[in-house]
Amino acid sequence: MARKGTRSFQATALGTLLAAACASAPPAPVAGPPDPALADRVAAANGLSQPLQITFRWDLEEQDGRFDGQGVTRSQPTDRARLDLFGPRGETYLTAALIGNEIRLPAGSRDVPLPPPTLLWCVLGVFTPPPGAALVASSESGSTTRLEYTAAGERWRFRFENDRLRQAEWTGRAEGRRTVDLGAAGELGLPRTATYRDHLAFVKLELELDQATAVDGFPPDIWTIGRR
Repeated sequence: MARKGTRSFQATALGTLLAAACASAPPAPVAGPPDPALADRVAAANGLSQPLQITFRWDLEEQDGRFDGQGVTRSQPTDRARLDLFGPRGETYLTAALIGNEIRLPAGSRDVPLPPPTLLWCVLGVFTPPPGAALVASSESGSTTRLEYTAAGERWRFRFENDRLRQAEWTGRAEGRRTVDLGAAGELGLPRTATYRDHLAFVKLELELDQATAVDGFPPDIWTIGRR
């Protein structure tokens, strides 16, 4: 874990808030009627098609400091992924498994600023409709497709370019606004960059793709992580 610098709470919060506000404008409202076929099409284009091992650089900014290091993601169709973040000296900062819409963390792990499951999949370039949410609007204009889902007190908006996921937004009654922004496609069609922001908590997590490798698969025990 590397703390790049210490700043006062006020300065850190203000700086993160301003960066988030400037870099992640709210998605445009979705005005068209819901089209399940459109949602199915983009879901198929943004799913897990083969087992992958991905290495990347990560940078996390929180209220009390900034941290960075290297990371590894292992993903396997149809709904499994494991995320490991390491500090600059190889120390483990975070281990988590994502099974469908469940995030598994080691027993006794501290609270970590992870996105909710649907947004965590988006960080990995995977789109899955939010569980329990209804598709209420969709639109298609040129190369841009937009979807909007709602559940009790929650709203989700997604933007796709040429059927590839580029932006996701979640808003809740008390939890504020959380967003994911993806860069252009890199190796194996994966986004070169991914930025997750929790705008209320002043958290920003940035990932930059290093290398992506197609593999035969992974041993089942890598998905078994302590706390469920």
